[in-house]
Amino acid sequence: MVTGVKIIVLSSLDTSCRDAGLTHLQRHHPEAVTLSYDFIEGNRLVRRVSGNASAEYGEAVLEHPCIGCAVKYEIFPSIQRLAPRDPDAIMLLGLPATWHSGSVLQTLAEKLEATGINVHSNALSFDPTDLEDQMWDRHTLWESGFSSMEQDLRTPGEYFFTELMQADTLIPVEGMQTQLLEPKDSPRRDGGADFVAGLELAQHLAPHATVCHHENTLGSFSYEAVQQRTQAGHIPPFPRHGASGQVPIRLHAERPLHPQRFREALSELAASCTCLRGRLWVASALSERVAIGGAGPRIWMENTGSWSAEIAASELLLYGSEHESTQITKVFEDCQVTEDELQELLTTAPPATNNTHSQGGE
Repeated sequence: MVTGVKIIVLSSLDTSCRDAGLTHLQRHHPEAVTLSYDFIEGNRLVRRVSGNASAEYGEAVLEHPCIGCAVKYEIFPSIQRLAPRDPDAIMLLGLPATWHSGSVLQTLAEKLEATGINVHSNALSFDPTDLEDQMWDRHTLWESGFSSMEQDLRTPGEYFFTELMQADTLIPVEGMQTQLLEPKDSPRRDGGADFVAGLELAQHLAPHATVCHHENTLGSFSYEAVQQRTQAGHIPPFPRHGASGQVPIRLHAERPLHPQRFREALSELAASCTCLRGRLWVASALSERVAIGGAGPRIWMENTGSWSAEIAASELLLYGSEHESTQITKVFEDCQVTEDELQELLTTAPPATNNTHSQGGE
């Protein structure tokens, strides 16, 4: 058993940012063993080893494009084989572009714990100057060239919606376009106005995360905390103040929402929002907790089952919204049912059933 070895897991939307993030970590951990992967056509998982280990290149062909299989048959065995024998040694694990770290760690963390290897930090490497545009990108990851899987229908914004909550560390880097095409005094360069604004947006969307920029300041991985942050309908702690004084607009309704009125108001509520998170209490499904999420142009809802310990209420956080807070708050409050409307809905509602696939919050 290898005891005391710590792994820093690094995810990214694209390989250039992933590699730049690994370079950043290698500067602070020159003795680390670096293991990075790319997933390419033909279900091939390409392995590269560098740093404090013999250089290595290899491919594993997976029967299915499944993260669980990749971890079980390639990633975990490689970590076991390459893990340094020195206590407190560091390994860097660079994941394939677009892979969610949470999906990997769900399988990997338990296996590592049995070997005495611990996940030290879960980091996300990204180019701040591209973040807002990527949140608004309507194309799928495959259409945008980030994923080799045509059936991957996620957008870049959906990737960041989840990954910003999974990561405990943010590593801002210059992307390939900036490195190759931008002059040294470009606002897209590290320290430039666009770079700083994009980093502030990332901190706005992930207030829990530690920023690892010029120094080696890392967050601390906690599987329980990740599960809580990524739970459908989770409301992150509302910051008292944000980067550049920005804070999300918080909308709260103590009465149920009228389904038709909320449906009609949703486009106005979500307009200009880079991201939205929340949970809904809808009058047509009073016992059901409905999670709502949004990244740029996409909005989705999910019936998460009955309200448990939470007090039934609707709450939304609108990130990056250009709305006037008082105006949009009034729009949301007007979605609530009146007493007469609530009684009418209760009277005309169909009998409750045990159909577990029914959806509330139309």
